[in-house]
Amino acid sequence: MVLRRFAGLLLVAGALAAGFAPAAQAVSEPSKQSVADPSVLQIDESRYLGNRLRAETVLTDEQGKDFRIGELLGKPLILLLSYYGCDGTCPTMNRELAGVLAKVERFKLGKDYRVLTVSFDARDTPELASKFLAQAAGVPESLKSVDGGWRHTIVKTGDVNGFAGEVGFRFFWSDAAKAFMHPNVLVFLTPEGRVARYIYGTRMDAEAIRLALIDADWERISSTTAVFDMMTGACYSYNYAEGRYQLNYSLLAGVGSLVFGVSLMGLGALLYRRKMKRRTQGI
Repeated sequence: MVLRRFAGLLLVAGALAAGFAPAAQAVSEPSKQSVADPSVLQIDESRYLGNRLRAETVLTDEQGKDFRIGELLGKPLILLLSYYGCDGTCPTMNRELAGVLAKVERFKLGKDYRVLTVSFDARDTPELASKFLAQAAGVPESLKSVDGGWRHTIVKTGDVNGFAGEVGFRFFWSDAAKAFMHPNVLVFLTPEGRVARYIYGTRMDAEAIRLALIDADWERISSTTAVFDMMTGACYSYNYAEGRYQLNYSLLAGVGSLVFGVSLMGLGALLYRRKMKRRTQGI
């Protein structure tokens, strides 16, 4: 028993070092049969990128109002999976996201995109969601209403594990930590509800959020006159190994070479015309 508990603690420590964390204390232990499985903390992005959420799934928000996922589509959606008995990384993720979104001036929450926090704890209720929002999440008052674009919800219909599994999100209860173990991740969905990008960690960057929103909204942007957003999206690429955006050096080099080549051709044509003009005048 001592060795088993020690092994469980080592597992928790390893998850912390790898960028994942137990989401602090739950209201009560959901199960004594939960098995520690570190592999669930990894999302198989190659498998889930492009997956579509089921639009008919019904959620209940912190005000007790039911709605379908499909009602939130039509704009990019940031999905954050949390649980409301948590007093650690889950409220931290919500607070950090709220702070970073305030710095993303290019896009307005509610108008250009929406945010959805969904609990993966089947025991959570709308009342707990409301309490979490008021006391722990740190979301500004202006963002708490439906019009503000951010809703904290529970899954009303269907299986919680099934809903989370649609985006590759898995979790387990750790008896050693007395908490759920899960990845700390933001899931960016397209206006059609397809997974476009994952961003990991509790420390978020406003520029990375902005670029991920551009990625998620690329189909709409590419069919409009939003040239600046198109150029920005093309000039940056997502580095899966490092989990961040970086300049697309190969594209920039190619564009630079093209511009240089066109400039040389233009200069050559100009010099040729001047030479021919002088020759004509000399005749």
